[in-house]
Amino acid sequence: MRVDSIEQLFNIEVTRIPWKEVELGLLSLKEGRGQMLFTTNLSDYTMPVPEKYKEFERIELYFLLPEYWNSDMNDPLFQWAMDTLVSIKAYLTQGRWAINGHTFSLKDLPESRFKATGFEALLLTEPISLVALNQAIDSANGPVYFKALTPIFKREKDFKVARGIQKLMGKFLDKGVNEKWDEFRISAVKSRILFWK
Repeated sequence: MRVDSIEQLFNIEVTRIPWKEVELGLLSLKEGRGQMLFTTNLSDYTMPVPEKYKEFERIELYFLLPEYWNSDMNDPLFQWAMDTLVSIKAYLTQGRWAINGHTFSLKDLPESRFKATGFEALLLTEPISLVALNQAIDSANGPVYFKALTPIFKREKDFKVARGIQKLMGKFLDKGVNEKWDEFRISAVKSRILFWK
């Protein structure tokens, strides 16, 4: 259902990837917009979110990888990306929940330009560049929302803790940062403004 909805939304065929007893989807977007690697059935699990977030109790997760990343199943960096998505899914389906602003640590990165960038965590956010995903996808069990996992630096993580997710998203928009994994970007937060209002 989720795969069909994504194919209709972007008018592009999804590659289904069986990985460690989980199915992931890979969508190669047009015009250099990247590659969307996503969970296909996390939303079968209803997260025990607080009542005020009930609308977001069923989600799917995605990475927006650069178009130049090697999506070969034997590539160590792509394997790491798939492992990370599968492990976050497994973590959540053990009676846990996450909403916008939740962070997941980055670990076990293979040697690569991505590792050298120095990202500290993955931040759960609403879609930024993939605006078509801001609307819920209807399913038999209720609305499903796609949420991005965006790499962030330590300064950005600290800023989010000190000032909140909305302030950090404002910084991202000011600096043109979106959910696409950019191995060449710099922090949207300067250390001197971290705790100033």
